[in-house]
Amino acid sequence: MDVFRGAAIVAMILVNAQFSDGDSYRELVHSPWNGWTFADTIFPAFLFIVGVSIPLATSARLARGEARLGLMKHAARRALLLFALGVAIDYLRIPAHTFPYVGVQDHLQLTGVLQKIAICYLAAQSIYLASGRRGSLVAIAGLNLVYIALLYLYPVPQCGPGVLTIDCSFPGYLDHLLLSHFQWNSTAFDPDGIGAILPAISSVLFGVLAGEIVRHQPDPPRRALHLLEAGLLLLTAGMLLSIWMPINKHLWTTSFAVFMAGLSAIALAGTVWLVDGHAPQRWYKPLDVLGRNAIIAYLLSRPIANIPRVHLAGKSLYTNVLAPMLQPHIASLAFAIVVLITVYFLVWFADHRRWRLSF
Repeated sequence: MDVFRGAAIVAMILVNAQFSDGDSYRELVHSPWNGWTFADTIFPAFLFIVGVSIPLATSARLARGEARLGLMKHAARRALLLFALGVAIDYLRIPAHTFPYVGVQDHLQLTGVLQKIAICYLAAQSIYLASGRRGSLVAIAGLNLVYIALLYLYPVPQCGPGVLTIDCSFPGYLDHLLLSHFQWNSTAFDPDGIGAILPAISSVLFGVLAGEIVRHQPDPPRRALHLLEAGLLLLTAGMLLSIWMPINKHLWTTSFAVFMAGLSAIALAGTVWLVDGHAPQRWYKPLDVLGRNAIIAYLLSRPIANIPRVHLAGKSLYTNVLAPMLQPHIASLAFAIVVLITVYFLVWFADHRRWRLSF
């Protein structure tokens, strides 16, 4: 699990730390609307692995005699802390040319990656504690059916029902109605808003079901096989759904949630096959370290991404070193790799000191 989570964090940093949208490495750019790219697989994979950890941690704590109410309180505190960290890191920013001075946004942002993880985690944990594996399966179906109904039947003002464009959709309408002054951009579609939160919760619940496979199958090869079978089934279902409903990360459509759960399950199967039941290998040690400290790695990556932009004596790493030597998209990737390496060494130090904040 830590190796899988570490790989997701590596990919997330490489995508988010690109120097600019215009110069980004093509394979690490999100799909503009319908369809998907490698970059679009990362966030659902992280939500999926959050879900995998829920039954494993919950069963272990219940076996120690802890009460369900106590587990729920712990989950609520954890989600609240994660949400607060997300709000703080989005509110505080380090302008590229004035580092190390810290600036702030002109408004409080309640949407974002950590905020969405917090909400989805708390909802999935509540469902699993209340109803277990069967309830999680029912919730996946229920959440997506409700979302499909809202997406296709709710009459969005001036747009009508069933319009799935960047300017007209139920999620965009709901976010502007409830969060118009608390989004990253009040005039643009916010992919991390609450309008599409229902299928995002189901992405965590798909992980919960995968966690049940991991928990009940002690033999690594059979565990990997069962995950692979489930992944292929979900992948096929997502592709079939996409005939009717487009795969769209921004809207987090049901086809997207199912398809990405299938990809994540297949990736987890591959990780289990490579890692479980074998002696620790050096090649995945960095992923293991990052996975154990995933939230710290993400938090560090946000300000660190600005450091190579800083101008010292009128020069910066990107403008005066990387850009003259490399093509723009390769220079942008190299920039992101510099950020990743810096984050890794700081996280390694934190892990060595046993400073951890992760799922």
